[in-house]
Amino acid sequence: MKDYELVKKQLEREHKQAIEDIMYDYYIEKDLGPAVGAKELGIPRRAFVYFVQQCELQKAKFDLIKKKALNSGELMAAL
Repeated sequence: MKDYELVKKQLEREHKQAIEDIMYDYYIEKDLGPAVGAKELGIPRRAFVYFVQQCELQKAKFDLIKKKALNSGELMAAL
């Protein structure tokens, strides 16, 4: 737990944002998965997953995936 706190403080200091905003940007806005998101942030993958869970972003990611699938279906129907 202490390790995650150190990573959190480091990220918040580097990005000058709250961890919730950082994770939303990378996980939802940029649509990055744990491996790529962690690599871009320079943190361990398990820390990225931990912060996604702490920020409760799973539902937002699921909604994004549903939206993409619906848009994809509409595109296919137009063809």
